[in-house]
Amino acid sequence: MRLKKLWRLLTSKFMLVCFLLLIEVALLPTAIILLSIYNVIAAIVCGAAILIIDAVLTIYIINTDMNADYKIAWIVLILLLPPVGAIFYLLLRARPKPRRKLKKLRADGSVIEDPLYADADKLPPSFDNADEFTRQCATYIAAQGGLPATDYTHVEYFATGEEYEKRLLEELQKAEQYIFLEYFIIAKGKFWGEVLDILRRKRKEGLDVRVIYDDIGSMFKVPTNYAEMLEKEGIPCLCFNRFRPVLDVAQNNRTHRKIAVIDGRVAFTGGINLADEYINETHPFGHWKDTGLLFEGRAVQNMTALFLQTWALKGEEADTSRYLSQAPSGKPCLCFGDSPFDGDRNLCEDLYLRLIYNAKKYVYIYTPYLIPDEEMKRALITAARSGVDVRILVPHIPDKKYVFAVTKAFAVQLTKQGIKVYRYTPGFVHAKSIVADGKYCVIGSSNIDFRSFYLHFENNMMFFDEEMSGAIERDFLDACEKSALITPKLKDNWLKALCRAILRYFAPLM
Repeated sequence: MRLKKLWRLLTSKFMLVCFLLLIEVALLPTAIILLSIYNVIAAIVCGAAILIIDAVLTIYIINTDMNADYKIAWIVLILLLPPVGAIFYLLLRARPKPRRKLKKLRADGSVIEDPLYADADKLPPSFDNADEFTRQCATYIAAQGGLPATDYTHVEYFATGEEYEKRLLEELQKAEQYIFLEYFIIAKGKFWGEVLDILRRKRKEGLDVRVIYDDIGSMFKVPTNYAEMLEKEGIPCLCFNRFRPVLDVAQNNRTHRKIAVIDGRVAFTGGINLADEYINETHPFGHWKDTGLLFEGRAVQNMTALFLQTWALKGEEADTSRYLSQAPSGKPCLCFGDSPFDGDRNLCEDLYLRLIYNAKKYVYIYTPYLIPDEEMKRALITAARSGVDVRILVPHIPDKKYVFAVTKAFAVQLTKQGIKVYRYTPGFVHAKSIVADGKYCVIGSSNIDFRSFYLHFENNMMFFDEEMSGAIERDFLDACEKSALITPKLKDNWLKALCRAILRYFAPLM
């Protein structure tokens, strides 16, 4: 069985792409070396050119507006590995605008006339009696996120993937008009099989059913032509940003969103993908701890808009007025998306920072990957030094060992500053949320790492009341009871410590 899996891996599209990428990376340095061997003058010219390019790039990077951690990582890579570092930077640097097919994605300024985005910069009446912090967060998102501040009438929090699965299937069964699904991962198995059976049946009943999944996220989990297979069954499908054998920063721009919208009446989000490990049907990393939520009200309209933003890649224009919410006013909340093309704005990270600096009593954070930038580290340390109870829950069993090594490095560093970091000993934590002072919380698809904050398309919800905040707080404290506290002195040999230090240094490029 293992040999068969290995053979499939070695003969897969992924391995072919990796082989072509290695050739692409090696081509120019090899040409320079060969030229240098046979021509001394050419070698001198090439060496001088490399030094000039490296110097120019270094000066350019220093003067950009990019995150300071990114700057340092790129500069060191360029200076340590000439000319490979410069090549990588020119090919993989973050860009302010989409490339290739992603350029069809809607930008904030191109949707002003869309009824889903009407009055996006105004706060609805549900915020009239809100406190100053709530109104400031809402004003920021409304002005910078392109979607209006909104409200909800009902919410349910799921402390496990099993609870999420049950309610999602129940609501899909009730669908009468349309079903929109956008997930980073769909994988053949029990969970996706149950969902797909409902989608097929609803499509036959004439409902508008659409599916989006990420190509890299779902790689090896469904066939490479799975979108075409679903289309043949009559289910419109988009495979987001197909992986190509080309070094291009666009390969890093994944849809990491978890969105389910049903009839504009109810929506789901959180950390849960449509794969069996998320509902503990399989156990690749011990017990899988994840969270999600269901909500109703006008906030569902924002989730629909986020889905249609991505669906625009299909090149289909639609009358979005049919997706306007008719729900009554409810409690204030924010339903927003993050894009790598937001310029110097990182909406989710900015709200995390506001929550942390505003906290008076406690801040509790769920995250599978703890790779904070300097701004986030400073906020967490400042809060802890100010007497705020700061706790972070991370996995004990890793899904990606090199990322886990970086997480451990940052965790040890933070514990030395009075922050409590717990390892979820039963297995793997995939939940993504922050809650402060029993009143403010953010939950959605974003991790505390550079990919989520700077490279991925994400979606999140922010609530301003005790209902959701209390649910997350109770669940977090219950998970802490099953977890082990990380001590400032991590017992590891010097080689592991050195590897962690190096990985931490280049964490922004991972």
